[in-house]
Amino acid sequence: MKSTVKKLLLIEDDERLREVLHQELEERGLVIQSFAQIPSMDQVHSPDGVLLDLRVGNGNGMDFLAEITRKFPGVRVVMMSGFGSVASAVKAMQLGAENFLAKPVTPDMIVKAFSEDSVAATQATQDEEEISLARMEREYIDYVLQGSNGNITQAAKKLGLHRQSLQRKLRKNIPK
Repeated sequence: MKSTVKKLLLIEDDERLREVLHQELEERGLVIQSFAQIPSMDQVHSPDGVLLDLRVGNGNGMDFLAEITRKFPGVRVVMMSGFGSVASAVKAMQLGAENFLAKPVTPDMIVKAFSEDSVAATQATQDEEEISLARMEREYIDYVLQGSNGNITQAAKKLGLHRQSLQRKLRKNIPK
């Protein structure tokens, strides 16, 4: 049985989004501790849940995910990203996240992600969605980029693209 989240650690570098989420989630009865960058472990005060951005400034949410789940076993973690991919979601789940949200996110989405039936709800949503060709392309690019440790030149070679072409593709928005 999963525990109810009452104390939430929010890590988001977008100031406006962080402030809105902080206020909205606090109004729903959660105690929020928020940071604009990856905090040191001594700044974290025993959270029940963690809402963590995949890319926080120059920090890597995946590294923090591994660290927070080691220090606080049983903490419920939901990752979020505007650059999410299947590869990122799978890696997050392997490191201990229980859900992965694609931005833009709403407070309702976050509350639902931390709810008891979040895994079943996520699976049902994924089964109903059709994946566009552009989204599949982007997910594969992200997978190759992750396998190249973020090295765009190396990923472009593996994909048979020029570096500039890959950068252009990464800047494009994925149609939903």
